[in-house]
Amino acid sequence: MSESLASLTVVATEPAAPVSPHDDPDCLYTAMPQGMQTFAMPSLFEWRDSTVGADLLGWLETSLQANLRGEHPDPLDLTGGEEALQRFVNEVLGEGEVIALGEAGAVRLMVRETVVPGIWHVRRFEAGRLRRAYLETGSLPTALLAWAQNLHHKAGVAEPSAFPSDLMNAPALIHEIFVKAAAFAPGREETLNLSLLPLTAEDLKFLVATLGLAGVSILSKGYGDCRISLTGLPHVWWVQHFNSTEQLILNTLEITEMPVVAMAAREDLEDALARVRDMRADLLDLEP
Repeated sequence: MSESLASLTVVATEPAAPVSPHDDPDCLYTAMPQGMQTFAMPSLFEWRDSTVGADLLGWLETSLQANLRGEHPDPLDLTGGEEALQRFVNEVLGEGEVIALGEAGAVRLMVRETVVPGIWHVRRFEAGRLRRAYLETGSLPTALLAWAQNLHHKAGVAEPSAFPSDLMNAPALIHEIFVKAAAFAPGREETLNLSLLPLTAEDLKFLVATLGLAGVSILSKGYGDCRISLTGLPHVWWVQHFNSTEQLILNTLEITEMPVVAMAAREDLEDALARVRDMRADLLDLEP
């Protein structure tokens, strides 16, 4: 599985990321606009003589059905699993458009959505060694949600009591962010559209320095990038949309448990179930 995670920033850096586009090896030059990526059914012909694919797709079908009933089924452990199962996951389910990275000390959580939305490949590393790998279905892996929740409890930055003299609107904006974050409760989500505010470069730099980053970042690649990073202020996320030529077209702060744009919607899970059923039906037809 690819480790192209250069666009995922989990620690504060200079200059003031995440306001500036992240360094992305796929975007070293200004490319012409391209069409949106579309789903293509993976090739199953190689697996026609094996029960591994049919068994895994059957498990995915059952798990997605449980998700649609509002349940949270147990994941499928891949740690130390048979080579054929690992190959089916990597070659057939492959790599989708959403990746996430969490870091805390020597522990790293890596999440990759497969080519089928709502099916996630999760790996946990400790001191650089893979400790657990598994597949999970749902809107977002429970481990990533729990990681963010833990950071919400641990994170904490103080509201500045003094400001540089060259700021324009940052002091009022920062006070509003802290007030809204302190008042957050489920059902009281807020979005602050920074693209619509008259903010100077100094305002943005001070805002980034004040909020910092907490240790989890999510990247959704499609027609451009959507880059999501948890700040050091609990429940406050940077959510930034870039077009296909790497121009920042929407810059927001969301006050929420997890930005909705990072999660698979119910419609995605319904579509995933249909795709898995089609893949399993095709594979069973290929078996001798």
